[in-house]
Amino acid sequence: MIQLKQGVYWVGAVDWDIKSFHGYITHRGTTYNAYLIVSDKIALVDTVKAPFYETMLRHIKEIVDPSKIDYIISNHAEPDHSGSLVKFHKEEAPQAEIVATKRGQKIITKYYGDIPITTTDNMPEVKLGGKTLSFVAVPMAHWPDSMVSYIPEDKILLSNDAFGQHIASTGRFNDEVVQEELWHEALTYYANILMPLNRSVGRAINALDGVPIEIIAPSHGVIWRKDIGQILEKYVGWVAGETKEKVVIAYDTMWKSTQEMAYAIAEGVASMGVECKVFNLSENHRSDVMAEIQEAKAVLVGSPTLNNHVYPTVAGFLAYMRGLKPMNKFGAGFGSFGWAGGARKFVEEQMKLAGIEMIDSDLDVSYKPTEDEWKKSYDYGVMVAKKVKDK
Repeated sequence: MIQLKQGVYWVGAVDWDIKSFHGYITHRGTTYNAYLIVSDKIALVDTVKAPFYETMLRHIKEIVDPSKIDYIISNHAEPDHSGSLVKFHKEEAPQAEIVATKRGQKIITKYYGDIPITTTDNMPEVKLGGKTLSFVAVPMAHWPDSMVSYIPEDKILLSNDAFGQHIASTGRFNDEVVQEELWHEALTYYANILMPLNRSVGRAINALDGVPIEIIAPSHGVIWRKDIGQILEKYVGWVAGETKEKVVIAYDTMWKSTQEMAYAIAEGVASMGVECKVFNLSENHRSDVMAEIQEAKAVLVGSPTLNNHVYPTVAGFLAYMRGLKPMNKFGAGFGSFGWAGGARKFVEEQMKLAGIEMIDSDLDVSYKPTEDEWKKSYDYGVMVAKKVKDK
């Protein structure tokens, strides 16, 4: 039994094995967090992914008889949060009133059929006796139906996908896990899920201004109960697109020519004392690269030309980055070719569509870089590093 505060419990499930989560690699697994609020009346906030139904049910039964639950709150209709909702309602708590946003009602019925749902338009809060659950819609702070729930008596924010991380652990709270891993996964989560939704997330953060919060309980990962100002401060910075003196180079290569260029550029950047990370896109997953890009000022993407076009792994990365729309970056493309080029032009077109400010580049090398071309790539890295420092 895991208690956040008196009468508020975690009843979710830990998924140790999942390694891919709609688009990015979850190296450390994840959790599906559900919360039980017990007072004169009882509410369950969210459920779990369908395969973990029995785990959630066991946790609930450790605390209450499910038939005593008065409300089932759906903060978000995505199946990793709602996958057990209908089964639990039908088999264990048919008496419970389901509450969701109006958009959540539409999505839930689309997934699971016509079931009775009260919308937050008609029920903006529920009184449980000694506790209250207040609902605030935060549309597109992930999905159109997203909302958060707040328990004012306990100063607990049930924050849905905001402030989450994909971490499977025996610790349920932020002070019970390795801090370096926690912050890396919090950044990775933001970069790969919430980055393109900056404005919506920003509005949600602004709505919290002045709201007393002692615990933030997200839908994935650990619960923030210590120094929660740190994660709030991080989100303010990420929403604003704050960057640091850092360059990320993402590339792929056929016969090592583009790799030689990437390494030369990186040496030039490093010579100026600027942090630089280099990623071969055949060896590193795009989601890990995007986590590094989140706080970088400059992004350089390299590709060999294959069939008069871009290399497939680079094309996939560019499509992924274009969807995430990183803020406040400048960058350029580079690459190698044999008898005909074309890759760099496509790379730069896609980077521009991703919202990256393009700078001049003529880094195209035929076949293998000469010593002069290696030096040209190195000097380009020096120039990028100087621009990073000036920005």
